[in-house]
Amino acid sequence: MRKTFIVLVLMYGVIFGSLFYWQLCGDLHNHPANPRYYAMFKTDRGVIFDRSGIPLATSMEDGEVYTRRYAATSLSHVLGYFHQRYGMTGLERLYHEDLSMGRSMITTLDLGLQKTAEDAMQGKTGAIVVVRPATGEILALVSSPMVDGNVLDDNWPDYLVDKRSPFMNRVTHGLYPPGSVVKPIVYAAALQDGLVDDKQVWQDDGVLILQNRTISNSGGRAHGRITTDEALALSSNVVFAQLAIALGDRLLDAYELFGLGHEIRFELQSLGGFVPAKVASDYDAAQLGIGQGSILVTPLQMALVASSIANGGEMMQPYVVQELRGGLKMRQITRPRVAGQVMPSSIARDLQEAMVLAAREGTAQSRVSGGVSYGGKTGTAQTGHGGDHAWFIGFAPAESPTVAVAVLVEQGGSGSEVAVPIGVTVLREALGIDE
Repeated sequence: MRKTFIVLVLMYGVIFGSLFYWQLCGDLHNHPANPRYYAMFKTDRGVIFDRSGIPLATSMEDGEVYTRRYAATSLSHVLGYFHQRYGMTGLERLYHEDLSMGRSMITTLDLGLQKTAEDAMQGKTGAIVVVRPATGEILALVSSPMVDGNVLDDNWPDYLVDKRSPFMNRVTHGLYPPGSVVKPIVYAAALQDGLVDDKQVWQDDGVLILQNRTISNSGGRAHGRITTDEALALSSNVVFAQLAIALGDRLLDAYELFGLGHEIRFELQSLGGFVPAKVASDYDAAQLGIGQGSILVTPLQMALVASSIANGGEMMQPYVVQELRGGLKMRQITRPRVAGQVMPSSIARDLQEAMVLAAREGTAQSRVSGGVSYGGKTGTAQTGHGGDHAWFIGFAPAESPTVAVAVLVEQGGSGSEVAVPIGVTVLREALGIDE
């Protein structure tokens, strides 16, 4: 009797668990074994537009079903794809109910800028994200390599074996050591704590010895007597290591205030990266102050850092869906939202000036600027294996920024040589679409 009772209890447990899963957890509606799943491919679907009304995703009748056509390959990491065999991802999945009702979606993306960023990443592994600082609108989002939502049937086997992970959105899910692109945060924290001013003079001999270990500038170059602004423009590891040591655990607070180590509120799910809980030693602080050690960030986070500097210290919540309209539902419009004031406006202006100096005389100079004035910061992040990651964050125009960008090229080498030309090309194109 006892064994029979136990068996009955286990059976009821299995039944109850199955009912609980399928009622509350299981996605029966989108399960390929559900006949209704295929019915949604037999009806027209709402169009997805860019900010100017150019179609990004449309439905085409193909026999008894409708298939989606996308205006650019790189849109797969934003819009996702809608496919009878491979399912739904991205905004196609998040807004499936609205789109399946025939509602139109207007995004913040600019197709021309998206294609420019896509072309800039051809043959490279990495990410580009472009933001409007005053609102948080995402103007372009490119992760490379990418999948092509127009030819999934032809290329799916190749995507599955591609070791570069083309399905991963590197803008939101790529975790990287930031290198020197975090130095503006270090500078902001030091200014706010009264540890430094922009005219303070430092002696940079190229190497700083800490606990029998060394922090060196790129190539061991000694910059001599330089101001703090010049230290940022020339990306002096010696100076910023000392600032980080002076800040101690306050440095980690500053990183977290700028959103590092925390997931960003955004339509597309994103990772939060990693910021350690404590500074273990002076050497550890120095490493963290130059973007090395255990700190990890996403390109989206660094784009928001650049955007906040450009926006007077106010960080806006990023978004990519501007409006949903049509059908029986009311029109739905997304309004800009403030994520937080990450630094006083006066300090933001100081950082803008230092980053403009970097673009004019420092590591962020570019031959492709075409006369466009901008501010920027480079990064060359050591990985411990393979080549260095190349970074650039920046904004334009210098006098009154209206667009910000982050560029990451995996194992690309020098940020100055690889990431800056890409970033400046994208900024130049973005100014053409900015109102």
